[in-house]
Amino acid sequence: MSKSTDTSIKLLVLYDILSKMTDEEHALSTNEIIAELNKRGIPVSRKVLPSDIALLNKYGYEILSYVKKARYYYVAQHTFDTAEITMLVDAIRASKLTEQRKNTLTDKLYSTVGLHRNPQSLENIITLNTSMSGNSSIVYNIDFIDRAIREKKKISFLYFTLDENKKKCYRSNKKRYVFNPLTMIWNKDNYYLLCYDDKHDGLSRYRIDRMDDVQIEEAPCLEKDEFANFNVDTYRKQIFSMFGGELQEVEIQFDKDMLGDIFDRFGTDIKIGKIDDNTFKSAVDVQISRTFFIWVVGTLGKVKVISPISVVDEFGKFVEQIQDNYGV
Repeated sequence: MSKSTDTSIKLLVLYDILSKMTDEEHALSTNEIIAELNKRGIPVSRKVLPSDIALLNKYGYEILSYVKKARYYYVAQHTFDTAEITMLVDAIRASKLTEQRKNTLTDKLYSTVGLHRNPQSLENIITLNTSMSGNSSIVYNIDFIDRAIREKKKISFLYFTLDENKKKCYRSNKKRYVFNPLTMIWNKDNYYLLCYDDKHDGLSRYRIDRMDDVQIEEAPCLEKDEFANFNVDTYRKQIFSMFGGELQEVEIQFDKDMLGDIFDRFGTDIKIGKIDDNTFKSAVDVQISRTFFIWVVGTLGKVKVISPISVVDEFGKFVEQIQDNYGV
């Protein structure tokens, strides 16, 4: 091994030690760093170590130091802080990845914060719906879809649902679906592919964890004018739980204590009109669907649909059907 290769490996290991073992409150002395390098079979002298650290700083790997009887070194900036890691781990553990994949990703995230800031347990992390079934290929599916989007290629895949025995039941007699991928969106612990085909207008949505054998096709995507200026954030505000329906402007009336929920669902850029001190109204764009109606019902009268009359009538029929089914 050449001398330059030895130096490169030494610098990599040196930074790995400092990034994992130090922070603002936990610095390592020159002797401690040398001892850690020796444990890994890399000898270094006290005279050479400062120049190695200076070289790392030169190329943007910020390592700070101070003198207190001896010189101490530490890494101040880490990729993520502990709070960010906690949120990311929470999202991973609530996902439909397999437990093995969840653990692998969690370990990778924890490795970026250093030993002293690494949470020692998951006691402070709330994990919802941990019994969800996972698809071991979801990460690879996402990778293939991302590549297809960047390369502007069509994708194909098999699509399945699960029966009462949790066995895969393939749609369309296991015929491959072929689509132009547009983007991916995460909603309520699921990743979805938003895509369109060559023949029909509008978007289709498919759960990525329900895909098998995803492949990138040689054929390029068919670009359509209706998706030329597609905005994911706008789309997200228009839908409820990924259930489609006709997009309409709907005027809703709601109680004052629903303002936070209204802003969460429709964004803070909507216009709010005041009816009285405790009642407001707003015109919002939504896709008229059962899920939208279920949300309105779930507010127990705190949100009311007031126009257009066609949507008011459709919502009334929806409520009547619930009452009929329960014999109310």
